[in-house]
Amino acid sequence: MRRRTGFLARVARAAALALAVTGSYGFPRVASAIDVLEVEQDGKPVRIEGKVLVEAVDGGLLVLDVDGTMWPLQPDEIKSRTTDDRPFTPLTAKSLEERLLLEFPDFRTLRTPHYVIGYRTSQTYAQWCGSLYERLYRGFLNYWKTRGWDLKEPELPLVALIFENRETFTNHARTELGDAASGVIGYYNMRSNRVTMYDLTGVDEFRRNGPRASDAAHIQQILSQPGAERTVATIVHEATHQLAYNCGVQVRYAANPMWVSEGLAVFFESPDHKSDRGWRTVGAVNQVHLANFLQYMATRPENSLLTLLIEDKRFHDPKQIPDAYSEAWGLNHFLANRRRDQYVAYLKRLAEKKPLVEETPQDRLALFKECFGDLRTVDEEFLRYMRKLR
Repeated sequence: MRRRTGFLARVARAAALALAVTGSYGFPRVASAIDVLEVEQDGKPVRIEGKVLVEAVDGGLLVLDVDGTMWPLQPDEIKSRTTDDRPFTPLTAKSLEERLLLEFPDFRTLRTPHYVIGYRTSQTYAQWCGSLYERLYRGFLNYWKTRGWDLKEPELPLVALIFENRETFTNHARTELGDAASGVIGYYNMRSNRVTMYDLTGVDEFRRNGPRASDAAHIQQILSQPGAERTVATIVHEATHQLAYNCGVQVRYAANPMWVSEGLAVFFESPDHKSDRGWRTVGAVNQVHLANFLQYMATRPENSLLTLLIEDKRFHDPKQIPDAYSEAWGLNHFLANRRRDQYVAYLKRLAEKKPLVEETPQDRLALFKECFGDLRTVDEEFLRYMRKLR
C-alpha cells in the first residue's frame, strides 16, 4: 500500500458516486482547533471551516467540514489556510437546517431523531421517508449489535434531500453525477454525505387512478405495490451506504472493495412483500438477485470469485454489472450467515482503512484469505449455499 500523491483529481471524479469517515478520521472525540481555508472552486470563492484529514505530498488536502462535507482540494485552489482558536465541533440539527435552507431556499425541512430532511414535496411524503430511514437506522445498528459489533452513532444528523419530481431531481443530480443522473432515482454523495431522491408517488407506473398521494395511507398503497418494490429498495440501498460510512462500518474515501460496499447495501435493501411500509427486514433473500445469480452460475467462470475480490472492473462494465451485483449480494449473504464471526472480523479490518491509501489486488486478496482461509474452499461452500437458498 502507498500514500497517493496527486490524488485529488481522482477523488473529485469519484466523489459524487453512490459511495463517512470513522475512527481517527471521523469527527474528533476531543475538540481541536478548527482549520479555516479560503479556496476557489469553479471560479467561485469558498470559505471552509473544518479539519484537515489528509495532506498530500503535492500540497493537496482532504478537509472535513463541520457539516460533514469532505472537500478534496487541489493545491492551486487553496488561497489561504489558518488555524482558528475555536474548537472543531460538528453542526447541530438546527444549524444543518439553516445551511440547507440557504442552499435550497424553496425547500422546507423536517427533523427526525437521526435525520434532517430537506424537501420540496408534501410534508406527508417527507414524513413517510423519515419513518423509512429511522426503521433502517434502528435495524442497521441492531443487526451489527447482535453480532457483537457496537457501532458508533453518527456525530451529526444525517441529511436527505427530496425533490418533487424526476425532472427537478435530475437537474440537480446532473451537477453532481453528470450524464449518469438520467439513470438513477436516488444516490448517496460521498463528498456531501447526503442522500438525494425524489417523490416516488408521482411516478406514473406506480400511481393508480387519482391525484398524487396526499396522505400516509395512499403513499403506502402506492409504494407497497409489487412494481414499486425495486424503487423502494433503491432508496434503502443508498441510505444503507450513508449509514455504513457514518456509523463505522466503512471509511469514506478509503479503498473499500465494491463487492463489500454494494453487496452490503443490497443485503439491507431487500423489500418485504408483507409490509405496507415497503421495508422492515434485514438480510431477507433478494429474489431478484438470487434468480440472476442462479442463471449466471451456468456460465460462471472458474475465477469469478477471484475477480470479484481483487478488483472492481466488473462493477463498471455494463455487460457484467448485473452478475457482479448478484454475486456480491450472494457472497455477503453467505458470509453473514455461514461465516458470521469471520465476516464481522473482516469488516472490522476494512473499517481500519485510512482515506486515500491505495491498495493492490494482492493486498485485497491477502486480507480476504487471512480472514476466511483457502479461496477454493470458500468458493465451493458459497456455491453450495446459493444452490440451496430460497
